[in-house]
Amino acid sequence: MQEREKKNIKLENLKFDEKNPRLPIRLQGVTNETQIIDYMVKYGNIVELMLSIAETGYSDAEPLLVVKDHDENYIVVEGNRRLSALKLLSNPELSKVRVGSINEVILNAKHIPTEIPCILYNKREDVLDYLGYRHITGVKDWGALEKARYLDQLYQIHIVDTQPDEIYSKLAKMIGSRADYVSKLHMALKLYDKANDQAYYGADIKEEDISFSWLTTALGYKGIRDFIGLSLSDCCLQNLNEENYRKIFTWLFYPGKTVIKESRQISELAKIVESSTALEHLEGGSTIDESLLYTSAPSEAFIEMLRRAKQQLIQAKESVEQLREEPDEAKDLLEDISKLVKTIVGALKENFDKREDSSKLLEQLSSDPHALEELKKLLGK
Repeated sequence: MQEREKKNIKLENLKFDEKNPRLPIRLQGVTNETQIIDYMVKYGNIVELMLSIAETGYSDAEPLLVVKDHDENYIVVEGNRRLSALKLLSNPELSKVRVGSINEVILNAKHIPTEIPCILYNKREDVLDYLGYRHITGVKDWGALEKARYLDQLYQIHIVDTQPDEIYSKLAKMIGSRADYVSKLHMALKLYDKANDQAYYGADIKEEDISFSWLTTALGYKGIRDFIGLSLSDCCLQNLNEENYRKIFTWLFYPGKTVIKESRQISELAKIVESSTALEHLEGGSTIDESLLYTSAPSEAFIEMLRRAKQQLIQAKESVEQLREEPDEAKDLLEDISKLVKTIVGALKENFDKREDSSKLLEQLSSDPHALEELKKLLGK
């Protein structure tokens, strides 16, 4: 048999890939087609793909990539989403979700393919080499978690005959990427698996609720890597500070305890964990924006607080006309604000005006030797 053979294979002989990187951990190794198809329908836009195939037929330009399983069966290493759509067109009872939509597609279908164009590979590793370019740097992009799982499969194959300090460079060349990106993606997968092993540290979440790309983004910041005790050159998590990683995971993903609302704030989190004062405020319940103030020099943080307070007061002033009656707490709050302003102004004068006066006095004394001698006499007494 040639290394690659193109042939049409009966749909009933095509099986899902148990190691498909698109599948969540709970479905890795599962052979039950209904479970896999239900997941694909929920998260893979399968009904839309069914519509396309039902209307125009299955294109020979997109063969499934398969390897021989046993008997007359073949494992679809590439094309499990298309396989889901094809199987549902022939047997809608395989899905327990979106049943109405699926039946409507079948009712109006012009084409229901039963023999599918495939390219047969000798072994799975040959398909993986191709997928590395196609799905990681090619035009048909996978999500970050899917890329990471694929890379881990390559890693397990090639680490056997590759030095640990060379493995990421080797993988990077294979997929046309950079070693630092490959390393970061693979480390993020290890961190994800660590959290999964710990039942997401008690968080009631599913894999689909986690923005895996946030983990890879976080690892791009030295402050966060140092905080959890890792470097991009690490091949394992033996130096991981598990307590600090639990905090990072919680701040990123734990419902009700997250402090990161959007990915841009990850860079702000990196600054906060580098500052013991800012970190203390974040752990004490302050928001990411509030904690960020304490990463600056004291004067900068102080001015930023005043600017924010001023902006809030401006907005309050502009909204007065919208009020239909005077709020009960308004006067008390304004009196408190007025007292705070006076206290801050007084503290500034107390701390700095005296220093300024002392400096002026010293300047005068230095230019008047007689007065300076009289002062010394008084101090001597």
